[in-house]
Amino acid sequence: MKGLETIGNAVDRFVGVFSPKSALKRQFYRKRLKHTRSSKYAAAKTDRMTGAWTTLNSGVNDVIRSSNSAVRARVRQLVRDFPYFKRACQILCDYTVGPGIMFQSRLKSPDGKLNKKKNQQVEDAFNFWADEADISGKLHYYEMMGLTKRQDIESGEFLAVQVYSKDPKRYLPYALQIFETDWLSDNPAPKTKIPKNREFDQGLEYKKSTGEVVAYHFTDPDSWGNAKRIKSEDVIHRFETLRPGQLRGISPFASAILIAHDLGEYIDATIDTAKMASKYLAFVSTPNPLDRQTNVETDSETGKKIDEIENAIVEYLMPGEEVNFAKSNTVSDTFDPFTRFILTMVAVATNCPFELLSGEYKGFSYSTGRLSRNDFSQQLRPGVIRQVRHFAMPTVRPFYDYSVIGGKISLPGYFTNPARYIQTEWQPPGMEAVDPLRETKSRIDEIKNLTRSPQEVIKARGRDPEAILKETAAFIQMAEDEGLGDIIDIMFGKTSTALANNPKAVEGQKSIRAIK
Repeated sequence: MKGLETIGNAVDRFVGVFSPKSALKRQFYRKRLKHTRSSKYAAAKTDRMTGAWTTLNSGVNDVIRSSNSAVRARVRQLVRDFPYFKRACQILCDYTVGPGIMFQSRLKSPDGKLNKKKNQQVEDAFNFWADEADISGKLHYYEMMGLTKRQDIESGEFLAVQVYSKDPKRYLPYALQIFETDWLSDNPAPKTKIPKNREFDQGLEYKKSTGEVVAYHFTDPDSWGNAKRIKSEDVIHRFETLRPGQLRGISPFASAILIAHDLGEYIDATIDTAKMASKYLAFVSTPNPLDRQTNVETDSETGKKIDEIENAIVEYLMPGEEVNFAKSNTVSDTFDPFTRFILTMVAVATNCPFELLSGEYKGFSYSTGRLSRNDFSQQLRPGVIRQVRHFAMPTVRPFYDYSVIGGKISLPGYFTNPARYIQTEWQPPGMEAVDPLRETKSRIDEIKNLTRSPQEVIKARGRDPEAILKETAAFIQMAEDEGLGDIIDIMFGKTSTALANNPKAVEGQKSIRAIK
């Protein structure tokens, strides 16, 4: 039975090449026949309510191949022209990458403690290279990271090619170049023969048996240039894998495209209706239009009749004439709740909180804010991890290689065992508290109860704990240098409550210290 079903599906696909309509009919009636032979899940049964619901169970690459170009173009157009799509894209970029998921070296000494000297050396070298990581010299490394996130949203995937420059002025020869996914060619590069054990699809040359990508074929979509074959080890191509065997990505905004487009048209139509209604004040009805219109002034440019009604003027009309004031078709009471409902659907489809997407905080309580923030943080975490795994780590490994080769950093035995040296942390942007007073007290209790570490609390705000300690030590030292040690004692709770509440006593203590 399974073999017959496989043959039937193969025939349907073959027929679909010549006549898609016939293929759909074949699948529809074969499914109806199959449903009459065996029991099914209710969701798979065909009845009067679902009879017209015909679906094609196509492979993931067939669906993406046929849809990707249109989906990508529509998402880009909506990001350009539809404010809420632009806002959703910006929110995800800002909260996932923001100013950058910051690189931190965490190399340890043999005793298990952080090797501060080596870590500083590695971070200094990275910061030098990050300034010129873009081969075009336009973007900082962290800006490239943000660009790949934006590409991941709009196109569902991103491409970064590792390039090498011979310019002696560069800090390292290693650099990156970002390409739009439109550059992946539909046809193999000229003079490229695809071996029998490989396949070519959507610009990717891969092995049949494992799906391992061997090379990428690029071509400039805006010119007549030939495609160029680049080995996979020089290309970083990443996307969110939704089904096994998937070769290309699809925008995560795909499910929001139609509803966002409809909402944009609905808003435009409502605004146009209100604008047109405001242009017409009144209409004159007359049994003799010829006499009336011959006495009315005409616009020299448009040729249309012009009349006006002045304030506090009583005008005697001609016999039979009647003035009917136009009704002002203002926005109805259903516009706001309906728009809010549709916008909620857009928020769900784009994984953005409604409040952030709409900018509306009416009726927003602390509890609602915390719940929304917690859900959003949970949704962001996989995106941050993907950005680190798919862009940060693949691009930083060659940095280590070329930094050691070029003598920028000294890591003895690196090429024998690089894993012990490539120990890093990547700090994503954090979120400020909804209510700082409440949440600070809560975090202090958690730290005291050993259910949360100070490092976790600091990192949640997007800060580096080590940097916080250094800044605090520097501040204390500056206060000591200025003779404000007692103020520091008050800040850190080292002074009695009576002294803290008595500014004159504090001044007295400062005077005593000055005399000493």
